[in-house]
Amino acid sequence: MQQRLLAYYNDQMDAFRENFIKVREDFGFNAIHDMRVAIKRLRAVIILAKKLDPNLKGKRAEGDLRRLFRLSGRMRDAQVQQALLKEYETVLNVGFGEYAAYLLKLEQRSIQKFKAYLQLHSATDFTADLELTLPALILKSDKELIKSATSSLIEQLFQRVDDLKAEQESDESLHEIRRQLKQISYLLSVFDTEDPDFSELKKKLKMLEKANHLLGRWHDHAVAEEYLCRFLKNKDTGDSGIYNLYPPLMEEILTKKHFLYLKITKMIKKLDGNI
Repeated sequence: MQQRLLAYYNDQMDAFRENFIKVREDFGFNAIHDMRVAIKRLRAVIILAKKLDPNLKGKRAEGDLRRLFRLSGRMRDAQVQQALLKEYETVLNVGFGEYAAYLLKLEQRSIQKFKAYLQLHSATDFTADLELTLPALILKSDKELIKSATSSLIEQLFQRVDDLKAEQESDESLHEIRRQLKQISYLLSVFDTEDPDFSELKKKLKMLEKANHLLGRWHDHAVAEEYLCRFLKNKDTGDSGIYNLYPPLMEEILTKKHFLYLKITKMIKKLDGNI
């Protein structure tokens, strides 16, 4: 188990370094996507490592990986929102030219900021601390400890699901469920599928994995609400009749977001979180 986890960690580290170099050289969007995936998988290993060694300082171990991920995420969010706006222009049969220009400008600014940040760093700036910590920690953790740590993360996820059952609509809870579900799914790929514990762990996540796509769509609409509110906040809606276009857009976004929330919670409330 240690060797499988170590190999997984090394593969993600290699993927991060390789794609970081590609991004710096030609800023290819496939490389940006692959780099972000590698970061998410490395962060999943870091979360597991914090369970293996509670004294590990997670934020310090991640270093600037967290900031790099946030900056690249702002670009992705702006791009996704432009695509989502086109969907709603079709639904409402109206154009939102000024808001589309706002999102494009937001994307361009996030790209400039990301590029400037990249030029200040090499790949080793993001990986040096991890290399000093994680391989040794993985190798000294036996198979049962790794399994136990993974089970503990799944328990935390289901506790978040239980909390959601008792809450009114909560963006924070769904964001956390989405994040934790991805991390655990990455970690389960390390397990030997013949391992008798694998099928039990996998079964616990089956329903949540079905909700993963819906969680992604819900997240896009949560971001859409945030961005549109920010756009309108700096506008005097009495200046021009054009801004009468935006309440219907906001209503469509909020309605869809709430529909997705209800669909996701209906699905996950059927779960039994006993490990």
